[in-house]
Amino acid sequence: MKSRSFNHLAAWACFACLHGTVHAINGAQLGGSGVRNAGMGGASIALPLDANAAANNPAGMAYVPSSATLDLQVFDGHSSADYVLPGNRLENKQTIAAPQGGFNWQLSPQLAAGVSISGSGSGSDYGRPALPVSGAGNAKSTLRIVELVPTLAWRPREDLALGMALTLAYQQFKADGVIVPASVPGGLLPLAGHGMQDSTGVGWRAGVLWKPGNDWSFGANYKARTIMGRLKGYDTDLLAFSGGHLDIPEQYGVGVAWQVTPQVVLAADWLRILWGDLKVMQDPNGFRWRNQPVFRFGASWAVDDRLTLRAGYSQNRGQIESSATTQNLLVPSVHEKAYSMGLSWALDAKNELSIGYEINPRTTLTGTGAGTGDNLTSRVQMFMLGWQRRF
Repeated sequence: MKSRSFNHLAAWACFACLHGTVHAINGAQLGGSGVRNAGMGGASIALPLDANAAANNPAGMAYVPSSATLDLQVFDGHSSADYVLPGNRLENKQTIAAPQGGFNWQLSPQLAAGVSISGSGSGSDYGRPALPVSGAGNAKSTLRIVELVPTLAWRPREDLALGMALTLAYQQFKADGVIVPASVPGGLLPLAGHGMQDSTGVGWRAGVLWKPGNDWSFGANYKARTIMGRLKGYDTDLLAFSGGHLDIPEQYGVGVAWQVTPQVVLAADWLRILWGDLKVMQDPNGFRWRNQPVFRFGASWAVDDRLTLRAGYSQNRGQIESSATTQNLLVPSVHEKAYSMGLSWALDAKNELSIGYEINPRTTLTGTGAGTGDNLTSRVQMFMLGWQRRF
């Protein structure tokens, strides 16, 4: 238990518990907002399909009919970590539900108002201490985030829409079983927990959607960083570098959708998530996540007036560098690819039911440099169910 065994790891141990198994593939974010778009790999910036649109591109609400949407994405993941000591293997299984949905009202041919609701989060419970340190509790963590996105979308012309929205966020966080360096025999000491703490935050976002013809749509969106409040207690240890703040990152993207035939639509997005710009990610003893580009592609086929089939693919550049594996051992967000499929069935003229499935194949991140000897492995699948009602 010398240098590499404990002391090297201990510098990261407190931060490793901040998140556990995360939803989907883009850091701590879902692969797509809304069951219909998620079934197309998350492609959505130029393709609003329901009242989840404000979470993807606020301008999209201008083209969504007056309606209500209620969705549920259920995350099922299995991760493991080879953690510092030979034979010290941690296993984690999680099943977590994330609600989504929204409402939209067409106030006039030029103006729409609505709100989208987006849920995300993470959690881990390894059922035992991360390391054999006297007095250490079981390593586990919880992070829950709900974002409300009230939106106004204005259509100055038939082919152009502009959208503005607020991001109203609520966050809950808890971490237990954290171990830190200390001037005691063995060099490690369990850290007292601070229980479940919460905070709120406010941000904004904007978007544009242009339809130059019946066959093409082009979109762009921007989401400002959501500054979250201080998580009491954690600002003195786990999150001291960022003053107790776990902000939601800034991001921006562009998208295109092509109506190939009256039945077939193709869509693609490019998105950039600025994880590396967050204060918490700049801690030299912390996650050190880098900014992350994401590519999403999807296709849909309207088989008839009632049935629509969807499929998609998403790929990113992993936000965790292999040299930073050690400090991310309890954050197995290592997926870079996802495959999805889904369908929608019109129950009647006003009601539609959608289902979807996403698989993030088994992926291993092997540590290099300072992280040599540590490995993260994860496999994730998502089960999705949604309902839409037009007014």
